Amino acid sequence: MGTATALGEFKEATTPERSRTYVFPDGEVTIRNMTKVCVRPSGSHRVETANGEKYIVSPGWLAIKVDADAWSF
Repeated sequence: MGTATALGEFKEATTPERSRTYVFPDGEVTIRNMTKVCVRPSGSHRVETANGEKYIVSPGWLAIKVDADAWSF
């Protein structure tokens, strides 16, 4: 179950992700131990990790590479 906020709803991963890599035209951004994500209408992602780190990933990525035992959502 997610947590509703003014910024959208965070979804908790049903399977922990060891890493999530966003592939952009000019490089990659890797986030380790992702546990929650909120997809904004703008296309940006707000991501939280197991140790409480928070990231905002801008829209414009081409793909997401996920290292997990199963699909997270």
